[in-house]
Amino acid sequence: MKKFLLLGAAFLALQAVPALAEEGSAPKPGGKNHGMMFDMQDSNKDGVVSEEEFLAFGKSKFAEMDADHDGKLTKDEAKAHREAMRAKYKAMKEQGGKESAPPAGEAPPAAE
Repeated sequence: MKKFLLLGAAFLALQAVPALAEEGSAPKPGGKNHGMMFDMQDSNKDGVVSEEEFLAFGKSKFAEMDADHDGKLTKDEAKAHREAMRAKYKAMKEQGGKESAPPAGEAPPAAE
């Protein structure tokens, strides 16, 4: 149960990432990033996110951030992941223009 609570908390924290992706912009309820996050979670593309899909998405994001694969996230791992994602999307934005979106399955990076 503790593992699911931790996973749920990590996933909810990831839900805030799209709102913070654009530096200096305020979160917009129902904006384009909200739909993008929903689509990334809807793995079978049936238009709904099941509990299984919701937890699987959070688990995959946790594994992506867990650099040493010890099943635990440290502040340093979270910070390193955030910085890597910001650099990646900054480069994409510079190459593809202001409206470039992250690849399917990836959330935009959080602003500091």
